[in-house]
Amino acid sequence: MIKKLTLTLVLAALALSACQPSAGDDPASLNDEPFELYLVAETAIGQEIEDIEELPLVNVPLLTIDDFINYYWEAHAFDLTPEAYQTLVAVFSAGLPTDGVPFVVKSYGERIYSGAFYSLFSSTSYDGVVIFEPMDPAGMTMFVVLGYPSSDFFTGEDPRAHANLKQAFEEAGVLRE
Repeated sequence: MIKKLTLTLVLAALALSACQPSAGDDPASLNDEPFELYLVAETAIGQEIEDIEELPLVNVPLLTIDDFINYYWEAHAFDLTPEAYQTLVAVFSAGLPTDGVPFVVKSYGERIYSGAFYSLFSSTSYDGVVIFEPMDPAGMTMFVVLGYPSSDFFTGEDPRAHANLKQAFEEAGVLRE
């Protein structure tokens, strides 16, 4: 009788614990980085890869949450540390291809959206998220925009206002409403 009661209690405890939300359901409890921007690996450039999860990324992020001074939520604009800004200038100093340089934004380990760095002088339109090539060596506010050359070219839903991203910038103390 005691063995049956003990077994029943153990099974009930296991069943109840399985019903609890996992730690992974709350972005704040995740161990992954709050924000990372990765370039897409060269092996994938030019390929038609529709699924963001299938895009191969370079091993080291180009930007992390530590690179931001401000993120202006309503405008989706940001200021980088001088070091991070100079890194971008150096990466794109030779210019960008006319069809941009693709990237993926991750937050707490989740791939949020893909986009591309574009030059203001590109002759190719783009229907995704765009960050323009940094051009002022002294630094400037950069914008995350929809479509190139204008938002009329954007298709789909705006991914920039994802809750994980807002939480990441807020926790880092760089979110500006």
